[in-house]
Amino acid sequence: MRWFIAALLAAAPASAEIATPEACAAAIAADPAAAREDAAVWTRNGGGVPARLCEAAALEAMGATATAARLLTALATNPNRAMSPGLRAVTLVDGARLWLEAGAPDLATAALDQAARLAPDEREIAILRASIAAADGDWPAAIAALDARLATAPDDAAARALRAAALRRSGDPAAAMAEADRALAEAPGLPEALFEAAAARAELGDEAGAEALWLELIAAHPDHSLATPARRNLQALR
Repeated sequence: MRWFIAALLAAAPASAEIATPEACAAAIAADPAAAREDAAVWTRNGGGVPARLCEAAALEAMGATATAARLLTALATNPNRAMSPGLRAVTLVDGARLWLEAGAPDLATAALDQAARLAPDEREIAILRASIAAADGDWPAAIAALDARLATAPDDAAARALRAAALRRSGDPAAAMAEADRALAEAPGLPEALFEAAAARAELGDEAGAEALWLELIAAHPDHSLATPARRNLQALR
């Protein structure tokens, strides 16, 4: 939902009587289904782009990722909508992320292609292209997409952590460990980097090092999506 709220703040009209971006965020946190209904009313009453973005954010919070992705893609590609190229690109990127989560990598790629024409330097585009390739098990393509990103932003720790995962999955745990360690040097405590640094060490036979890093991940980020596989891996080590 991070892109939606930023987009809402950028695009909201000065005097929204039915809803505001802040009210949208609060309503979604309280009750996503009710927020979606309120956002639909806002749309019918002329809320425009911010209201539609609010609807999409509520749908995502409800778990309706494909519906939210469809709404965002249609919104961003509608020439009759008053949206800046940057806002269209951000909306398409978030749509692509949701298409990928919904299991539609082809639609995610199509949305990213459109976003790239509007904002070719968008960071999330490279990350999502790598994620799409990784979902298909195409590790060389994932690495290539991340190499392109890191060539212009070598301090992007998230991209390095994802590259470490791709290197490990492609059979090079030593390179993966070096990449994950560099990501941790740039962003200490980054969950993805902690996980990959541990996984690479486990594959290289350093069980003590792997255990320490997985324990650090679980202690610092107990509710993160990677905490569960970290716990499973710890059980397997023991």
